[in-house]
Amino acid sequence: MLKLSNESKVGILTAVGITLLVLGFNLLKGKSLFNDKKTIYAVYKQVNGLQPANTVEVNGLVVGSVQDLDVMDKNAGRILVTLQIDKKIEIPKNSVARISSDLLGTKKVQVEFGNAQEYLESGDTLYAAVDGSISDAVMQQLSPLVSKLQGTLSKVDSVLISVNGLFSVENQQNLSATIANLAPTMRQLDGVTRSLNQKLAENGSIDQTLTNLATFTSNLNSNNEKINNILSNANKAAAALGNGSLDSTLSNLQGAVRALNDLMNSLNTSDGTLGLLLNDKKLYSNLNATMVNLNHLVEDLRYNPNRYVHLSLFGKKNKVLPIPSDSAQ
Repeated sequence: MLKLSNESKVGILTAVGITLLVLGFNLLKGKSLFNDKKTIYAVYKQVNGLQPANTVEVNGLVVGSVQDLDVMDKNAGRILVTLQIDKKIEIPKNSVARISSDLLGTKKVQVEFGNAQEYLESGDTLYAAVDGSISDAVMQQLSPLVSKLQGTLSKVDSVLISVNGLFSVENQQNLSATIANLAPTMRQLDGVTRSLNQKLAENGSIDQTLTNLATFTSNLNSNNEKINNILSNANKAAAALGNGSLDSTLSNLQGAVRALNDLMNSLNTSDGTLGLLLNDKKLYSNLNATMVNLNHLVEDLRYNPNRYVHLSLFGKKNKVLPIPSDSAQ
């Protein structure tokens, strides 16, 4: 049997340990011990905190891991991400490798399949995209609230400054003096209120007024139909007046007034018969005398008809009767 020296045993154990350490380190980094993966690349402008060994998922299923991240230029404007994906997964060429995160902030690469009929081979490059982080979404939602809160705080600050100005030493003294002066006024007001209550209790005029008001309101309600009829008639009269009947009536009245004025003018002048009768005293006297004589003639005819009609068959002369004095007037 081959006998190994202590130095050989130490060397073998050291080599085995180094091998296991390298394999374990690669395993922790997401590198498979067997070559059953294909390597796919994606180029990002920023990786949003992506680290090696983060998972690669398709439709929520873990199909690989992030193998490495390399900076492609001095400004770190382009970052090459190496992905190891299961060879059994066929990825269309127009698919997108999107960096996203869960609620806990763990980063992952989500592969969104395209509709191309050609598939990626090992060494090909995927289209890259980055979702905003949850903190970015939260900040986007909170930004309007923060702006409003800042405006509110500025207003509150202004109010507090005004309040501090109101509660200065001088204003506090003035307020104390005002409160002290207000106490006698409140006592006087209380006395006035009590006196008013006593007067109201002694005198029932307000109750009577309210009763009368209720009665008046009841009468209005009971005569509502009559009031409506009166208003309707008033509307009809207003409509009739508005239609022009008032104008024609006024015009006719003005014509009648003018005719009456003409008649009065003719009576006041001596041109017409009526004017002569009214204004000529001599004519009036003659007419009056004529009427008196005519009256005498009628009375004489009534008492002495034989004087005017002779009916005697024998030629006898009739006696003439005197006219009564009352009839001759």
